[in-house]
Amino acid sequence: MAFAMTDKQRDELNENGFTVLENILSPSETDRLDKAMDEVADQMREVRGLSPDDSISLRNSVAYHEAILDLLDHPKILPLVVDAIGWNIQNRDSIFDYRMPQPGNTDPNILSLGWHFDYESQFAGTTLDGRMPLLDFKVGWYVSDHSEPGHSTILFVPGSFKWTQEQRTNWQSRLKPKDIYELRVPAGSAMLWRPTLLHGVTPNLSKNPRKALYISYTPRWMRPSGYMNQDPALIARSSPIRRQLLGAMGDGGNPLGSDPITHPVSRYWFTEDEDSVPLKAWAKARAGSEPCDWGIGLGSSSTRGEKDPYPNVKIDQKG
Repeated sequence: MAFAMTDKQRDELNENGFTVLENILSPSETDRLDKAMDEVADQMREVRGLSPDDSISLRNSVAYHEAILDLLDHPKILPLVVDAIGWNIQNRDSIFDYRMPQPGNTDPNILSLGWHFDYESQFAGTTLDGRMPLLDFKVGWYVSDHSEPGHSTILFVPGSFKWTQEQRTNWQSRLKPKDIYELRVPAGSAMLWRPTLLHGVTPNLSKNPRKALYISYTPRWMRPSGYMNQDPALIARSSPIRRQLLGAMGDGGNPLGSDPITHPVSRYWFTEDEDSVPLKAWAKARAGSEPCDWGIGLGSSSTRGEKDPYPNVKIDQKG
């Protein structure tokens, strides 16, 4: 039983690979993020020696502004993320996408990054019968208006996360215009999605900057891609749950456990106590009765603890 996700949202994630939440941010939250993205874009242009007309892309953006950081554990989104992939998670990366208007002669059919599946080569050895696994879960935040067709909107092929390796190789010969979904949402909207969907982004042919953020969540035993270790000062001033999501121990302890010299054990894999991974207790308190059924393809269906014994009675093989 999910504690936040609706049956409709779960079905959409499992069938199409994404679910949309329009106007999930309040007007004041949207305005705060809008101004924050302007500030960060101006800062990066100065650092990089760019002009005011240049677009800005940035990784690990949660470390650049408090308004962006607050999205990491947003109270309306974090329960849905935990429902999707469980509690043993952290942030993988946070992409800052600030797209300036492009010249009028820009070809509207040319996608900025082309059609692609995220991690296709990286996940090549971890597929399930050729299908890419759910090892990363992404939340897209649309800070500016993205309701105009073809104006820096994201395109998807629903269900393509289930394609086999052969289907991913030959998709161009089979794809038809009717198979493509264009996400058109107002400012302050969000989308939960599987980044192993075939997708691309149209050029910004509007008259205004298009602002979006993409925050990824992955199991804690995977290495992040936008950072190696977050700023210790950022970790120190964060709540326990936020520390976990930022890639540290929630209790501030040693990642190799209480005896790192003679018995090192990675607490990204094995948890000595729930203080080191506070999202577990947070999820249990909200889930109610078990089984919790966390994970649309990854995650725990039970809150069995590390110290809970396995049944030790031999199974009768005569029956």
